[in-house]
Amino acid sequence: MAMNGSTIRKRYIVTAFVLILSAIAYVLVARPMLRSMGATTYGPLSSHSKDIILVHAEKLLMNVPPLSDLSDDSLRFVAMPSFGDRWMAVSLSSDGSRALGHLAVLDRKTGKVSKRAFRLTEPEFDRFTAAWDAETGNYWGALSLWADGTSLGFERRRGSTITSGIGNSPCHYDVLGDLAADHIGPHAEELTDLSVPYIDRFLASDHC
Repeated sequence: MAMNGSTIRKRYIVTAFVLILSAIAYVLVARPMLRSMGATTYGPLSSHSKDIILVHAEKLLMNVPPLSDLSDDSLRFVAMPSFGDRWMAVSLSSDGSRALGHLAVLDRKTGKVSKRAFRLTEPEFDRFTAAWDAETGNYWGALSLWADGTSLGFERRRGSTITSGIGNSPCHYDVLGDLAADHIGPHAEELTDLSVPYIDRFLASDHC
């Protein structure tokens, strides 16, 4: 039996209503839940719920250029090992022909922050960000809670899109730290603190 115009309109209205409710549920429930699990989400770190880890991360990131001053192909991250003597913040920005990095290192014993700039070749930057994007692009977070470890937060700009994430799950964030140690460590030796020699074995374990 053919549907009349009134029935069709009602179905459109119901469908639209369901879509609106789904969008509201995502904004109010799903997105905060994903962020609490360390998932990669849209928006800068400032869009995440404040906690003591994010406060420390944002404070240290103030020592490197803000995302607004970086190019459309850029990355900022901060790494805070629970038992480490130093925490680090890094910004990387490429204009297509060169990549400039800034490093800030907090000495946890003295509270002093040292800063310096470094450079990557464009191929080095491309390899690093490609590996980073592959790891973070579809990360939905972890249900497990970890009392310690290396907390890591990041902001990634690609064109007009900004994504971010923060957490300490070793099954994900230790991988990012190890990538930084491997790719940037030759130019900023402090980042070798984030190296995880056994990362492949750990990822294959029941923990992940």
